[in-house]
Amino acid sequence: MSARPRLVHKPHLGERNVLQREAADAGRASPADRLARHEVWPGAAGARDVMREVQMENIHPLRLRLLLEIERTRSISAAAQACGIGQPSASMHLRNLEATLGHRLVSRNGRGSSLTAAGKVVASHGAHMLATLDSMRRAVDALGAHGAGELTIAASLTPSVVLLPSILRELSERYPGVTARLRTLPSEAVAQEVARGQAEVGIAGEILTADTLVRRQITVDELVGIAGPGVFEADHGWITIGQLAHHRLLLGPEGSSTRTITEQYLERAVYRPAPIWEFNSYETVIRMVRQGLGVSFVSRLLVRSEIEREELSAFRVSGVEQMRRPIYALHQPARELGPEVSALMGLLTDARCAAAARRGPRGSKSPEATWGFVP
Repeated sequence: MSARPRLVHKPHLGERNVLQREAADAGRASPADRLARHEVWPGAAGARDVMREVQMENIHPLRLRLLLEIERTRSISAAAQACGIGQPSASMHLRNLEATLGHRLVSRNGRGSSLTAAGKVVASHGAHMLATLDSMRRAVDALGAHGAGELTIAASLTPSVVLLPSILRELSERYPGVTARLRTLPSEAVAQEVARGQAEVGIAGEILTADTLVRRQITVDELVGIAGPGVFEADHGWITIGQLAHHRLLLGPEGSSTRTITEQYLERAVYRPAPIWEFNSYETVIRMVRQGLGVSFVSRLLVRSEIEREELSAFRVSGVEQMRRPIYALHQPARELGPEVSALMGLLTDARCAAAARRGPRGSKSPEATWGFVP
């Protein structure tokens, strides 16, 4: 039996060019376009990968930002408000995001909402993605607006009150068109704001964090005990652990490096405190100490004026080491620093060097040392 002749089509030169262009276009096409053109079909090899790419296109930045706000506020309605959308719309975005990733991301209960383990993973990566997008936008904006950018800073209380006023004044002189936003938060929250891309730079005390951030030590701050006038009969500013234990200890919020350092030093001294009262800020703590409600440990810089006016008395505790905490400038490792951020970092470094020079050799302190930090 003779073989059946095969018909072979050989495209001419013009047709080959058309086919090559179509193949190149197909390579550039989005996964959704490829599905629409039936270049892949359900059940075919690679179809699952294409479908997954189509799903990943549904991860809109708004949905990532919504997830980060839920983590911060523990409320879907508050997160929706922060993102400028209604709660029904926020719930729809969450459902779409969960369907896209195939995991439950938010756990809802009577007390609010929190992220699941998968939600925390998505939020962590989402923070970096949003930071990259924000960095891109700022870089493009900077092309046509020299010195007219925006700078968001998150800082703990002591740097906000003592360090940044003079630094920001000098920054404004160098970049008169810059718009700065300063948020004062506990140190742990500062690190979170920087990790999420909601602040270009953070200035905070030493705290433990799972986020990978670039840390540049600016200086070392000193914490000192404070009490109302006449509370202690101190021996040249020194009291015993026993004297301290008879007074209520006032502490600031969880996540504050001042609180963390205080607890660490007192624990090493085997301190057994009287009842502990907690407040949401160390500004409130200082006012309460001034009213005689208890004693506390705060940055010497925050209470220098009150001590000089004898509205508060400072003390050290025998057997407790001098309380010191490093102060760091924080930023994301993958984020390209804009000119304003680079200038701010330079000013912080200059201020540290100037403070060290004013102290003189071997850490001797001159009256002109405006920070009062230990370099």
